Amino acid sequence: MAQVFASVRRDEAIVVKSLLESAGIAAELLEEGMLDARPFFAAEIKGARVLVRDEDEEDAKAVVADFTARKTGA
Repeated sequence: MAQVFASVRRDEAIVVKSLLESAGIAAELLEEGMLDARPFFAAEIKGARVLVRDEDEEDAKAVVADFTARKTGA
């Protein structure tokens, strides 16, 4: 599995996962250390990561680049 996106904001990761799936790319959302899981035991906030199969990495990175460009207005 290849990580193609990471964010401390869960909502952004969910949007990226949805965009990838809409493009026909299977994606998985990992949320390690998120405060809403165990707010008193989270030693560090790692955020949410979106993973895809290795063979889908290049296509997924193109989708993520498009999302990032639109978000920043570039």
